[in-house]
Amino acid sequence: MLYLPSILSFTAAGLLTALALIHIGKGKRRPQKTFFVISAFALAVAETALGLLLLSQDPERALLCFRILLACSILFPAAGLPFFLVFYRKDDKAVISKRLPGIITLAALLIVVALVLPAQLVVSKIHFTLDGPFWGMTFSGYGKLVAGYLLITNVFFLLLFENTYRSATIPGKVTLKYPLLGILAASFINFIVISRILAISTLDKTFLATQSCGIIIFCVSFLYAALRYSLFDVKVYIGREIVSSVLTLVVSGIYILSLALASYFAMVLGMPYDRLTIFVLAIFAVFSLLAVLVSGKARRRFRQFINENFYFDSYDYRKEWKHYARLMSSSSTIDDFLSNVISSLCETMLVRRGLIWVDAKGGKADSYGFTVDMVDKDLIRELSSSMTKGPVITFKKPEKDWGWIRAVAFLGHGDEFQGFIALGQKDMGASYTEEDRDFLATIADQATLTLEKLLVDERILEAQQIESFDRFSSFVIHDLKNTVGMLSLTAENARENINDADFQRDAIATIKRSIEKMQGLINSLNAHKSPSTISKMETNITSLLEQSINSLKKVADSKNVTLEFTGENEVKTGVDPAAIRRVIENLVLNAIEATP
Repeated sequence: MLYLPSILSFTAAGLLTALALIHIGKGKRRPQKTFFVISAFALAVAETALGLLLLSQDPERALLCFRILLACSILFPAAGLPFFLVFYRKDDKAVISKRLPGIITLAALLIVVALVLPAQLVVSKIHFTLDGPFWGMTFSGYGKLVAGYLLITNVFFLLLFENTYRSATIPGKVTLKYPLLGILAASFINFIVISRILAISTLDKTFLATQSCGIIIFCVSFLYAALRYSLFDVKVYIGREIVSSVLTLVVSGIYILSLALASYFAMVLGMPYDRLTIFVLAIFAVFSLLAVLVSGKARRRFRQFINENFYFDSYDYRKEWKHYARLMSSSSTIDDFLSNVISSLCETMLVRRGLIWVDAKGGKADSYGFTVDMVDKDLIRELSSSMTKGPVITFKKPEKDWGWIRAVAFLGHGDEFQGFIALGQKDMGASYTEEDRDFLATIADQATLTLEKLLVDERILEAQQIESFDRFSSFVIHDLKNTVGMLSLTAENARENINDADFQRDAIATIKRSIEKMQGLINSLNAHKSPSTISKMETNITSLLEQSINSLKKVADSKNVTLEFTGENEVKTGVDPAAIRRVIENLVLNAIEATP
């Protein structure tokens, strides 16, 4: 008969399996997705074994279930660590290939340990209630070592994810915030469960069910992020300048030290086990709060909440202006600019929904808090006609024609309309203040200047591309014209001299040279795919030039131009004969055409 702890374990296993299956059939195949799927399946098997363990009434069956649970728990980091290492990286293949020997070695070592390590060495006793069902386990000293291994692994998961989150762009952080919350919640619960093993060597069914709750929270956060965003198809490059942080290591180290001290004092004072658990949880809560306070962004959010809800007159955005100026100036394209501005603005002002639209290339838009495929033209027309009311418009209730919008900042100079920033309701129903209006007006001015700069940059780039294309096309036309001219002359002479053996030899040679020239031109056009190479060899320059000149004499004769060649014999050097011949023939043909 099922009961709540086993239901939670099976639910966690089902969610993990669903996560893996969703990402198997969604998006492109990537290393980070492969490691995630392997990790999800390993945890799903572990949670299934845990659910069966909680239902077991027989020591042998319970030991078998724990054996499977132990093996999957030991093997999980073999895929989990590489996943967190490359999660959210565009260059995940390069990172994996570089560290592949280490990953294979780690996986092989963990497989050996998982197969060789007996469950009896980890668990000294399995407890059952009087009526039969499983109640809990007592761990040996080796069991505490395994628990320590899992704790350290969890710390590395958090460290890698923290570094990824810190290095991501603003839009990337928006995507990652839900998985981050899920991982933090699951790690918090996992730390509690492992702490009980390390402190009192005992784990009951309540704590095992709590651990399953952590997995469920993790799965829900990843499912939500995967359905809302393309979680494994992001295009974010995290380079060598990754913003590494040791905050996770410091807080975890202090927590483990406090756990050891708490266990020692509990032993000295004879503190009951249940009271020790509460004591450990309190210590963990204190250090979690310390981690939040150490984070500058978390402090700013907390201070913003206090100021907005308790000290309305003291709310000030001026300290944010420098950040936004730097953020906008770092945007290389209009799309990056739109994404950075709206996501960062909504996060700073605690706005649930936002939209930015600019009059560029037929209209471009980006949103926060909802998906927008196409901006309503009637809404744009209505907003552009409202620009005369002021640079910033705010209202407490939604306008009839504007739906969810509560504040609008217009982009442009004077009467020139270039776009708008529309923001929805603020969190907890707070109203927009005068400080909000001033801040929005400043951001709109900065956004207008940045937008104009990006538009000018794009026009310059387009002009450069057009100029480059013109130069390139003139080169192609020049070579084709000369080649076609030689073939055209051969075709004209063929009408009268087709039966002449000498003409036939010259015609075949002309056609062959024309084919070689056109093949060389094709190779030049494909240089961006497979760059052409210069094949140098020892060549008699005099003989090469004489052959090139002689091949053009009939073209010259048709234009009443006389070609003569004089040069020293046996002038040798290392060149590419085909390339030199092409240069000489083009120069001489140009000279023939330019001569009266």
